[in-house]
Amino acid sequence: MRVFPAADFARFFPSLLAIALVLAFSGCARKELPDQTSSNAQLYVARCGQCHAPYKPHTMTADMWRAQLPMMEDKMRQAGLPPLSDSDREQILDYLTANAGHQ
Repeated sequence: MRVFPAADFARFFPSLLAIALVLAFSGCARKELPDQTSSNAQLYVARCGQCHAPYKPHTMTADMWRAQLPMMEDKMRQAGLPPLSDSDREQILDYLTANAGHQ
């Protein structure tokens, strides 16, 4: 194993840090939600965006979204937010599962 002297590391550190930051933030770029003009997408953004930036639907499978939504509803109750109506829940879940990722 080759060991680099501290002077060499210090010289290259700013470049390595810049590369690491570019790679890290490239994954955080804001990409638009699928079908964002639909009423289901707008409802998802309005209701779920009250507490956090809406997640991209493809980040979870349909089954994962079905499990996640009730957990988020518990957090909404704890935060004192109005609960989802049955219709809102269905529309949000329809949007998320229609645009969900596949494993």
